[in-house]
Amino acid sequence: METERNCSQCGRKIPWGQDTCPFCPGKGEGFLWTARRESFLLLVIVFLIVLFVITGFTVGIYHNVEKGFAVQWYARGEDDVRAGRVEAALADFRTAVSYADGNEQYELRLAEALTAAGNSPGARGEARTYLLALLDRQPGNATVNLELARLAAADHSIADAVRYYHQAIYGEWDFNAVARRKNARLELVEYLLAEGQKDSARAELIALAADLPTDPALQTRVGMLLLQVGGYDDALKLFDEALAHDPHAAPALAGAGESYFHKGDYEQAERYLAKAVQQDPRLTQAKVLSGTARDVLELDPFNRRLGNMERGRRAAMDFRAALARLQSCAATRGIDLKAQGSDPLQTANQQALDLQPRAQQLNLGRDAELLSHVMDAAFAMEQASAKACGEPEGQDLALLLISREQGGAHP
Repeated sequence: METERNCSQCGRKIPWGQDTCPFCPGKGEGFLWTARRESFLLLVIVFLIVLFVITGFTVGIYHNVEKGFAVQWYARGEDDVRAGRVEAALADFRTAVSYADGNEQYELRLAEALTAAGNSPGARGEARTYLLALLDRQPGNATVNLELARLAAADHSIADAVRYYHQAIYGEWDFNAVARRKNARLELVEYLLAEGQKDSARAELIALAADLPTDPALQTRVGMLLLQVGGYDDALKLFDEALAHDPHAAPALAGAGESYFHKGDYEQAERYLAKAVQQDPRLTQAKVLSGTARDVLELDPFNRRLGNMERGRRAAMDFRAALARLQSCAATRGIDLKAQGSDPLQTANQQALDLQPRAQQLNLGRDAELLSHVMDAAFAMEQASAKACGEPEGQDLALLLISREQGGAHP
């Protein structure tokens, strides 16, 4: 049997049945074996590269197809939103998100749709999950903060809502930042008013009014909101600025008139309110306030420009009107005014009966002290009636306003 041999060149064992070493280059078949092996390896590598390229190309095509589906479903969702198909829009946006996982625009739009349709805690919870994830990635995103503020507002979480609204107001907007900050603050004001937070709403309105552009419609809107929180001076300033650009703007005229009305300047109030109604007869509130302001001016006996007899005439008329209101209120409440009792209506009625014989125009025109006592009695009757039977209307409301304006101190 042939024994194994070692190659004299490389020292390796020559395989049985071969005469030459297949491992040494340049030796016939050994060289060919090596060449064949390297060619095979090269072909394998080339094949793998081609396969890798094909795979990458295929994956790219797949992702492009997914991206196309996402775009289509997103556009379909926008169409459904515009058409008012809320549930369909939600399904569309969810599908778009599933095809484009991690697309912040699609996730935000889905969250916005969920917030808009979020009548259920589940929908609000899903929206909050998306929004908080987005907020982690973009803490200064004003739109995300605004949506979170709306969710907190829907849950009546005032502290969270105010915090997110402020982060939205001072956050980063992708376009039209000035107008959107203003709208966000207005939305916050209206939310605070709905929650009965008038002091906080007033602070926000003052901050907003300090930096308003020259826009009569916007100035009028903010002025009207200031009226709701008792900011009459600030509101009047805005109405005046609006009227400087459009003196015939009925809403601004009505707002200015209402400001003067609450400030107790009934002459100016009646002037502005009458102009507002003349410009737009549909302004019901302005019409009512105008009538009340006119009643105050016609019934007030303490106007220094009046003569004594006119003062006496008004005081006598006011006394009779207040007594009639008191008697009507007592009848409604089932209170016997003739009986002796401690009810405020009975007390006010007794005081009036003591003065009634002298509460005549001639006496009142001659005696300023008597006029003061008679008016005090009239005011007491109106106040007792208002407390027992609610705020009055017409002349009785005018008398009640005069009593509040006078505060018990007459000239």
